[in-house]
Amino acid sequence: MKILQLNKFYYHKGGAERYLLELSDLLTRHGHEVIPFAMADARNIETPYSKFFVSPVETREVKGGVIGLKTLGRMIYSFEAARKLRALLKTTRPDVAHVHNIYTQISPSVLDVLKSEGIPIVHTIHDYDLIAPNYMLWHNGRIENLSRKSLLNLTLSKFHKDSRRASFAQALAFKLHHWRQSYKRTVNRFLPSSDFVWNEHTARGFPRGHASILPLFTDAVNQAPRFDDDGYVLYVGRLVPEKGVEVLLRAMQELPNVPCKIVGTGPEEIQLHIMGDRMPNVTFEGYQSGSTLWDLMRGARAIVVPSLWQEVFGLVAIEAMALGKPVIASDVGALSEIVADRVSGLLVPPGSVPALKGAIARVAEDPIFATQLGRAGRQRAEQKYSPEGHYQKLINIYQEVIESVSGKRG
Repeated sequence: MKILQLNKFYYHKGGAERYLLELSDLLTRHGHEVIPFAMADARNIETPYSKFFVSPVETREVKGGVIGLKTLGRMIYSFEAARKLRALLKTTRPDVAHVHNIYTQISPSVLDVLKSEGIPIVHTIHDYDLIAPNYMLWHNGRIENLSRKSLLNLTLSKFHKDSRRASFAQALAFKLHHWRQSYKRTVNRFLPSSDFVWNEHTARGFPRGHASILPLFTDAVNQAPRFDDDGYVLYVGRLVPEKGVEVLLRAMQELPNVPCKIVGTGPEEIQLHIMGDRMPNVTFEGYQSGSTLWDLMRGARAIVVPSLWQEVFGLVAIEAMALGKPVIASDVGALSEIVADRVSGLLVPPGSVPALKGAIARVAEDPIFATQLGRAGRQRAEQKYSPEGHYQKLINIYQEVIESVSGKRG
């Protein structure tokens, strides 16, 4: 099968890219041909299809003038992306298109091309961009969907990059695509990774029957688990406000005898260091990956996921479970679907320092209980989040949409 994978980035940047690249490897190992389509970037993985990639646009910094207008135009409708995709389709003629994150850098223009060419489309939902201009449903330190606010109010709020110009562009693109039904009328099957995420979409007008819930997978299932530990609790993730690391540090202040390691970097790093460096039981490990990260996770008594925002999935939680580690997570978003409370981990109210402290103390004081949770988590990961299980479900979905589109053409 020829499978077109569309995403704005084609290098290891974030969670969506990690899934895209790991999925591409998985499909290739099973004998399928994977064809990427993305934005040109020096960091991209080498591919013979890079000549079809769209030119880069500036999004990290807010720009005015010609550069700003080019970015705004790309967000709304990219004629370049449409033209280059048509050329790629003519060369490769894929059986199915798997869309990931295409907003801003590529635009939904490619969806119109795929539909006009009769290519079946599936779309993995990695965030809330289809239902809110603030694609994390997070604003001013709290959960909030801004979709019902006017263009003027969104612009004045500076919800995006603390800039009126960037907020206007983001809000305008969202409202235009919502009005055009850019995704609803083109995508044959949406692939949310949790029931929670799809419920959020159907509550805002997406047709309930046009989705298949497909949880993400983890290659950690192929890693050896460890059911003993070195006594510390561990956080792994970006250091940003919505991840709740400050809540974790406040809980650790009240647990001075429990070691805590924090892995990750991000814009809140300096502030968290100011708080955590004064605590002898807390150490910052910086960015880690590969075998070093796996070993840090294996050595933990528990992995803590103290998120404050409505997590779309929670990849670190399934990785922890696969390695035999109990998960202490906020009962928010999709995390409550991943972590079986008091079976494979413990769920606590988001933002509650007393509840988080109590859960950490429970596993710290009872290693037998922690091991029981870890073993149950490993079993759950093997059953629900294995690469092979994911592959079989996805291939069935591909075949279903191919047959559906083929039947309509016939």
